[in-house]
Amino acid sequence: MRHPTTLVIGTLLLILCTTLALAQASFTPPKPGPEVQQLGKFVGEWTTVGTVKPGPMGPGGKVTGTESCEWVSGGYAVLCKETAIVPGIGKLTDVALMSYDPGAKDYVFFQVNDAGEMWIARGTNDGDKWIWTSESTKNGQTMHLRFTTKWTSPDSNDFKNEAGPNADAMRVMMDGTETRVKPPVVKPAAK
Repeated sequence: MRHPTTLVIGTLLLILCTTLALAQASFTPPKPGPEVQQLGKFVGEWTTVGTVKPGPMGPGGKVTGTESCEWVSGGYAVLCKETAIVPGIGKLTDVALMSYDPGAKDYVFFQVNDAGEMWIARGTNDGDKWIWTSESTKNGQTMHLRFTTKWTSPDSNDFKNEAGPNADAMRVMMDGTETRVKPPVVKPAAK
């Protein structure tokens, strides 16, 4: 004969498992909202041509690169992988992740490169202009960063990377143009 407590616990576990199974079967994940979908502008294969301005890193010069960006995490983020030849540094590769933060009502950008540098920024979008801002500390010095992208067509944008000790004292460190050379792959809708 079973103990009544064992019978009650067994019955509760059976009900819980059945409820969880039914809940999983009927769960439909939410779809990304229009703010997230705006990140689609960055999806595709890109080439970059720009100029690094003379400064603490050296005399400056031409920068070239390629970038590949794709949707990840069920369409909630864009993952980009970039390789660039930068004056004074040489070949530099990085990985970046962009998404939308509905709580803060802005965009989030996280990038890390093979020199071990990281950049975490918040961004805004007014349609054809995106502005990403960040603050970092290196060697005890606070540096404010701003990266601006201005779309000149659906497949091209001009960019500007600025830095300075505060938001009012920034100077252009690099600027240039990105051109989409291969449009994003459109995945067939799930059936």
